Amino acid sequence: MSSGLLSRRNVVFGTAGLAVAVGYGASKLAGTGVRRGMPIDRLMPGKAVSGPVGFGLSGPGGVRYALTSRRGAPFLLHVWATWCLPCRHELPGLVAFMKTWGPDCPVVPVAVSSGSPEEIHAFLERNDVAGLPVWTVAGEDLKAWCGNRALAIPVTFLIDGAGCIRATAAGSLDWAAPGAPAALRRVLAATSA
Repeated sequence: MSSGLLSRRNVVFGTAGLAVAVGYGASKLAGTGVRRGMPIDRLMPGKAVSGPVGFGLSGPGGVRYALTSRRGAPFLLHVWATWCLPCRHELPGLVAFMKTWGPDCPVVPVAVSSGSPEEIHAFLERNDVAGLPVWTVAGEDLKAWCGNRALAIPVTFLIDGAGCIRATAAGSLDWAAPGAPAALRRVLAATSA
């Protein structure tokens, strides 16, 4: 065998081994909660950048939820998808955050382009993230509200009391940060001011 062939083979096997090691390490980190998202306080409000949210959400059993019913108080609209790997990593932290906050949690999680509410519920059960409210939105409705621009998933919108976007966080949020609930309270207070 020529030395050139051995060198190429060593590079190929060495690169493959490194890729496997990095993939294994990344999967272990994802499972331990080491992966962090953006701090919640980065959602500090600016001026309104959209019209009022007018689309509705669908839930299991044909239940509908009108986001217009949230008018008068700011909230976060968190958009995720079952096919989105960063979303999958983020969901357990979001569920824990919402449980800690309690029944009046100002976060509305909504799945987009992920199937029916029943399929999403089954996905959450299979992936041990039961407890997350199951709401879906049609991708066309979401995109039309956002001015037909491409959206990165996950994305979180800070919605003011009039239903308008005041800040956007593309990517995961750090729901598990020690000061996350206090940070969200500050963001909501600044939005109401």
